[in-house]
Amino acid sequence: MTREEHSQLLKRVDALERIVRRSRRMMVLAVLIALVCQAALAAGLSTASAQAQPRDDRFLTLRGLTVVDDHGVPRVRLGAPLPDPTVLGKQVPRQGVVSGVMLYDSDGDERGGYVTEAHGDVFLTLDAKQYQQSVFIANRDGGANLSVWSGPNKNNNYVSVQAVPTPLIEIVQNGTKRVFTAAGR
Repeated sequence: MTREEHSQLLKRVDALERIVRRSRRMMVLAVLIALVCQAALAAGLSTASAQAQPRDDRFLTLRGLTVVDDHGVPRVRLGAPLPDPTVLGKQVPRQGVVSGVMLYDSDGDERGGYVTEAHGDVFLTLDAKQYQQSVFIANRDGGANLSVWSGPNKNNNYVSVQAVPTPLIEIVQNGTKRVFTAAGR
């Protein structure tokens, strides 16, 4: 490996580390938001349950709950299943049925969530205004994948770290793809 190739590789590794740190911070923030929403929901349901029912072992069961802001815009949805996403004010088909917690911006557009899909995989997603930009997947049968990208698709600037079926790091920059494994390139 030439000195220039080594230098380029170090720069790419640094860039990847920055992306992973940023993604990690975004995931922690999303999990914290989800936990706060769950705690608020639990506290609200506990208060409502205590006022509406005598104390016993009954549960409040529902298919969905929507939290709206002071303008009536949905900001958090808890549902099984969740509705199709709203993108730029229009509802578009979801790629599959999901249940869990979804977060929305002040325009009511879906911006990420913590969900399970019909086959049992669990997803934590963070979305830009129009496109999904990161996803952390825990597979139902074990293993995980973390992917982040820039723009509407994974063909331009994309980084993926996966553990299943073979551990690898995949980087796509301006359409050029490189895959790194423990065995080398």
